[in-house]
Amino acid sequence: MSNNAPLLAQDTPAWLKLHDLAGFADDINISDLFDSDKQRFKKFHVELDGVLFDFSKHILNDEILTALLDLLENYDFENKKAALVSGNPINLSENRSVLHTALRGTPCKKEGVEDFVKHAMNRIEEVSTQIRENTHIKDVINVGIGGSHLGPSLACDALSHIADGPNVHFISNVDGQYLSDVLEGCDPAHTAVIVASKTFTTQETMANANAIKDWLADTQYVYAITDNNEEAESFGVPADHILPMKDWIGGRYSVWGCIGLSVAVAIGFTQFKEFLRGAAEADQHFLNAAPEKNIPVMMGLIGVWYRNFLDYRAHVVLPYAQGLDKFPLYLQQIDMESNGKSVSNEGTFVEYKTGPVVFGNAGTDAQHTFMQCLHQGTDTIPADFILFKDPIHNYAGHHSILNANALAQSKALMEGQDNEEEPHRYFPGNRPSSTLILERQDAYHLGLLMAFYEHKVFVQGAIWGINSFDQWGVELGKTNAKSILEALNSENKPIKTDPSTESLLNHLCGEKDKNL
Repeated sequence: MSNNAPLLAQDTPAWLKLHDLAGFADDINISDLFDSDKQRFKKFHVELDGVLFDFSKHILNDEILTALLDLLENYDFENKKAALVSGNPINLSENRSVLHTALRGTPCKKEGVEDFVKHAMNRIEEVSTQIRENTHIKDVINVGIGGSHLGPSLACDALSHIADGPNVHFISNVDGQYLSDVLEGCDPAHTAVIVASKTFTTQETMANANAIKDWLADTQYVYAITDNNEEAESFGVPADHILPMKDWIGGRYSVWGCIGLSVAVAIGFTQFKEFLRGAAEADQHFLNAAPEKNIPVMMGLIGVWYRNFLDYRAHVVLPYAQGLDKFPLYLQQIDMESNGKSVSNEGTFVEYKTGPVVFGNAGTDAQHTFMQCLHQGTDTIPADFILFKDPIHNYAGHHSILNANALAQSKALMEGQDNEEEPHRYFPGNRPSSTLILERQDAYHLGLLMAFYEHKVFVQGAIWGINSFDQWGVELGKTNAKSILEALNSENKPIKTDPSTESLLNHLCGEKDKNL
């Protein structure tokens, strides 16, 4: 290997050290770590402006933590972190900058970025205020998919208790029943539509958008968020109803910009700015805090320890707040679309595991579905518990029950339960978890929380040497879908495909299968 060749993760001294330490991990009992170190919680937690991050309930001791921190130094992480906000292209496969952080006010020296952000924020304020003050508009439908749906939909749900604008609905899946259900609750004469698509050619989004346009009484309240003004205007969107995007804003990171228009419509621009302020605070913490006191850095390092050295294949996220029931779904895209990669930035196949399977649900519902597997299943699945200190409603007793259950679950996962007489009541324990406690479920803390997880994903992608900002795996299925759709809509089905797909096509079309 030449001196200028990049150092692969598995070749760093810290990686080799962690590999050795993993051989002794079975001997580590989390409860015993607390017994042997009365200061463990103090050393293994971070507090920041209304946030407490507890990582003391992990299979983690001082030696492992030191090796994980060394991994960052071995991999030149400080420069990688600086590159994230520099404006230099770090999305190498598409030669693009990655500057969603600039949308929430984190400084960037790239020419034109500051002016664009000011323009975008002005447009969000102008258009959201226009929609909110128009008493004729009772409902707003946001049409998008992926990043143009998941972030705004999550934010509107999580902040519904402060929403004071028109009713905001979301359509993503290209399922006619889904479309019908949303439209049935709206009046076409009093509904505005936001079509969110960078290219304005996304198949699912445009199918839904065209159906809604036909349903509307008129198109005077149709808005678009796109980087393709020509297609939007051809669709019928007035030029002054188009809000901009840029190629340096990745879809799954786009809620901070004009894609967040629906959020600003729901909660108002002042609260939308609070949402951005929380994310900007997370940026500053990530960029400036020491690694061992850096919440996203520690989240990322612990995830690498489990994925690469203890072979834990999944990660569960458990927000104890019904308004965040879509948070695990949002994180699936942030994490699995970003780090579900097997090729390095240098174009070589990696020789180690990358992104885990991410899943979850709101507690306490999760306790009555999949958490049986967390407690007594054959796989160890690290968990994140997310709690809010102060309630957002008048049912204080409910809030106490909710938080008591969260703490009880993390305690049970760690401690387990012995029962020699009834093995089916035996809980092995030693199941790791983190706990995040935020002051309140408001716009500021939601922005903070979402940005923490963005940066966690970046930490892991940087260590694995992969591009966390492209998504080529999405494209092949989309390409195949176009040709298969042509076959479904054609009497002659002129498509060359595999025998299985041809058989399924024949079945869908109600024709005799010649392969049988």
